Amino acid sequence: MRGRLVLIVMLVGLLMPYAGATTIAVDISHGEGTTALVSPIVDPTSGEVVAKGIIPTLSWYRWAYFGYDSELEDAGALRLGGRITYSSLKDVDVLIIGHLRKPLSDDEVEAIVRWFSEGGRVLWISGDSDISGGAYAQDNANRLLAAIPGAKLRIDYATATDTFSNAGKSAYVSGFVRPDLHTPDASMLNEGYLSETGKVLFHEPGLLAWVDKDGKWHPLIVGEIPDGVYRIVTTSSNGMVEDNYAPEPRAYQVWEKGLLTLLAVEFVELPNGAEGLLIVSGESPYGGQVPIWINRYGPYLFDGQRFVSNLLKWAVKQSYGLKKAETSTSTTVTTSTEKTTSRSTTTITPTASSIRSTASTPSQIPEEETTTEAKTGGISWIYFVAFVLVLSAAVMAFLVLRRR
Repeated sequence: MRGRLVLIVMLVGLLMPYAGATTIAVDISHGEGTTALVSPIVDPTSGEVVAKGIIPTLSWYRWAYFGYDSELEDAGALRLGGRITYSSLKDVDVLIIGHLRKPLSDDEVEAIVRWFSEGGRVLWISGDSDISGGAYAQDNANRLLAAIPGAKLRIDYATATDTFSNAGKSAYVSGFVRPDLHTPDASMLNEGYLSETGKVLFHEPGLLAWVDKDGKWHPLIVGEIPDGVYRIVTTSSNGMVEDNYAPEPRAYQVWEKGLLTLLAVEFVELPNGAEGLLIVSGESPYGGQVPIWINRYGPYLFDGQRFVSNLLKWAVKQSYGLKKAETSTSTTVTTSTEKTTSRSTTTITPTASSIRSTASTPSQIPEEETTTEAKTGGISWIYFVAFVLVLSAAVMAFLVLRRR
């Protein structure tokens, strides 16, 4: 009898992870692209496969996405709709947003902020350099960051380069995984690298800054790091700030040199008492020409796959300890325009607008709200079905052994 019970416990233990898997959603509905999500990563310099896709590699997570892509469908990722809504986000634990080539609509910003404000959620917002159209992606990301109550991190309107640590060009920055001293569970972020310090390729990245309660921009450097913010990936001390397109940087001086921040995390304390975890990076883990996930670029070796895996594992663990809102409240969210649209010295006064206004940008794949809600109901049912499967497996095992 004892042996039977042990077998039942083992079966339940094997199936239980699937019942409580973390749901990670990625957005491809705003021009982010799908590079590195499913198909193997090909080194653009050699044409060789250098890494498997994120979703098949991290298959223990439950994956979902916004937009449409047949490859993601075939990989088993759940399509949540053509645009981001609160109802489609309600069962998502981690939301990753790549390069926002197209802006989020006001309704989408409101949905994300409402979801994040419930607490216990992880939001990864990716930036880009200000090279070519990257400046628009920077501004689109900052618009979302500015809408999150209490969030300090921003992406400055510049490009980070490094004349010492790079993959052949100063703009192909080889970032160092060096979490700040008091980063919670920092050891999780430093596991399994090729050398003692992990190295990650940030291909033509942006750099991070932060904004105080008065709206003043500050560089994210030693001596000016706000509470709750931890730097995770930086350049070498030979990092340099370059400005390619308007507007000018808000926190840094052009050609300023030093250790620049490429990726940081922020534990956001929300007005309702809840807490959320924000990840902001100057490059995207997927979708770009050369995403963070890459392991090799020409003769240069990197720890991209291991780093992203570590970061997601770390973030999920941190989310378990975040405070959640006691009651769900409906909050009107406002956004402010923080960028300067020209290189002149004229200051543009921030303007606020209600997020509940009509969306200014149509979604990539328009669809009815009822359709989105019907699709998102699938995640809730997955929990129920998984529980039933676990229970059924235990009962069946017991009955089979009893007959013997």
